[in-house]
Amino acid sequence: MKKQLTQFMPTLVVMVLILALTVATYNISLRQEEEECFNRLENASETMVQSIKNRVNDDLNYLRLIGKDFSNEDHLPTYEEYKDRLSTFEDVSLFERVDLLVKDNTLYTMHDEVQQIYTNEFLVLNSTAEYMDRVHTDPLTNKRSVNYYVPIQQNETVIAYLVGVFQCDTMDDQFYTKILNGKTHNLIIDTTDGQVVMDNQDILDYDISTTNGYKLLSPKKNVLKQIHSLKSGAVAFEKGGNKKYLIYKPVKIYNWELLITIDEEDAFASALTLKKNYMVMVICEILILLLYCGFYITKVRRISKKSNELNEDLNVSNTLIQCVRKLSNDLYKESTIDEILQIICEFYQAERCYVLDLDMDNKKANGIFEYGKRHDDIHIENMVRLCLEHMDLVNQFFENQKSYYIEDVTHEIPSTSPIYATFMQQKIHSIIVVPFMDNKKIKGVFAVDNPKQNYYQKDFLESLCFFIKTAMEREKEKTKLKNLSYIDSLTYAQNRNHFNEYIEQNRNKELHSLGVIYLDLNGLKEINDKMGHIAGDTLIITASYALQEIFLDNSYRVGGDEFVVIEQDVSELLFFDQYAKLLKRMKELEISVATGCVWKETCSNLSETLQEADQKMYEDKKRYYSLAENDRRKRR
Repeated sequence: MKKQLTQFMPTLVVMVLILALTVATYNISLRQEEEECFNRLENASETMVQSIKNRVNDDLNYLRLIGKDFSNEDHLPTYEEYKDRLSTFEDVSLFERVDLLVKDNTLYTMHDEVQQIYTNEFLVLNSTAEYMDRVHTDPLTNKRSVNYYVPIQQNETVIAYLVGVFQCDTMDDQFYTKILNGKTHNLIIDTTDGQVVMDNQDILDYDISTTNGYKLLSPKKNVLKQIHSLKSGAVAFEKGGNKKYLIYKPVKIYNWELLITIDEEDAFASALTLKKNYMVMVICEILILLLYCGFYITKVRRISKKSNELNEDLNVSNTLIQCVRKLSNDLYKESTIDEILQIICEFYQAERCYVLDLDMDNKKANGIFEYGKRHDDIHIENMVRLCLEHMDLVNQFFENQKSYYIEDVTHEIPSTSPIYATFMQQKIHSIIVVPFMDNKKIKGVFAVDNPKQNYYQKDFLESLCFFIKTAMEREKEKTKLKNLSYIDSLTYAQNRNHFNEYIEQNRNKELHSLGVIYLDLNGLKEINDKMGHIAGDTLIITASYALQEIFLDNSYRVGGDEFVVIEQDVSELLFFDQYAKLLKRMKELEISVATGCVWKETCSNLSETLQEADQKMYEDKKRYYSLAENDRRKRR
């Protein structure tokens, strides 16, 4: 009992500390939440001010632009011109309408066409500056409106005004920005005469000029001073027993200013909820801590178990990433696969792991990779033979295309099966095998012999198999494309790309027992001209086959009718014997060629040796054409 109490004491101390921290955290959170609520209200009102300013200024700028265009005309805008320019703008602007007031007090409107007003309004306005008047009753609609006048001048004389009409009772719909779920009351007032420009609820019946009963929302700021001097701030007040908050901000559009009011329960809903639920939260915290004590030991055990599982999963992921990173290199080598197999062998603590890349149709192995403590070629040969000679059995084994972990071969595989015999011969007691599949056909096998740990991680090998298979296929395609780029499409001899790469690889190397032959077909142009290009191509193909017959893959077609032979580590006697066979074969085929032949015991500059053989071929070709010219003269 004492031991159990001793073990429980640290938990009890933690409970008390957590409870104390909860109370302290609550007080801090409450203050922060109140400050955050104020900031949200402040930021939202600032956003609304910016929205009003931006929208009004955009419309005023467009109105100024139209006025400037009319000022540049040499005549007073006609009704049709005015209507054409403003018809589209009126539909998307904040203005209820845009009128044109001319000098004789004639008013063009978009809806009532032309009206005559009987006031001296034009004379009163006669000014070159823009002007926004106070709230008044619109004579055309009998509704409260505010007009904005943009002068149209010609020869420095005002001849008309564009009049943008803001209708007060619709401004709330146009300017309203949703703040705190739409629970605010928003007003715009004109401080010149105190008239309300926009008021959607008409409840502004308190005096903001006095401070009696007001409580500052933010004690860190002199809010009242801001309200009276900078026209910006926030105060708290009571109305009808309800506590409210007022945000007061200048719109900076002439004398407009924004007032936003909201009830405390709406502005500080989250903070009030925090207060109301304080006791519930504390009780719940205590219950949670008590439950924690009850399940303390169980939780620790579960965490420990989960931690071990996570560590194992992390180990699997890291191992997989390590293998994939090696496979992602552009250079795919056997050493890369060997390194991966080594990583896998260590991961499973296995005796051996290997990859068999098989061609089941042709019954051959395309590639074999192995790593392990028992490196045995006979083992690999037996496994390959098992897969190729018993394809039906192997296909049946992998009929569901899944990997297998055979924990005990003697119990899970029939003793009459060839698989059982092969496994016993190779001393395989347990094995993980994963097939390489392509269109439901087995293309290879990935196997781990006698794993001692992590043997349940089959998914790891399945994932790795996908990346290995992809890397192998990528390498095969790359090799195929590379070979295609090295083969001449007409003669299937090595082409100039391969020839240039050979020169580049051996540019600074010292080569031994090197033989070089430059060969050029004589009279190819004459054959093409007289007998056609098919005959010429046939001649080229025949000559190339003769070269490949004697020199195998050491011949290159480097031009239309030009070939080069490069042989390394060939004795002088053998090389010149091959050269003689080449000349004899060309004579038998009745193919006239010019050749240059060079053999060097040691070659330190391959380019110079090639140039020497080329020069000899050129001299041989000159002799041929010299003899041909003499023959033509004799015939004449």
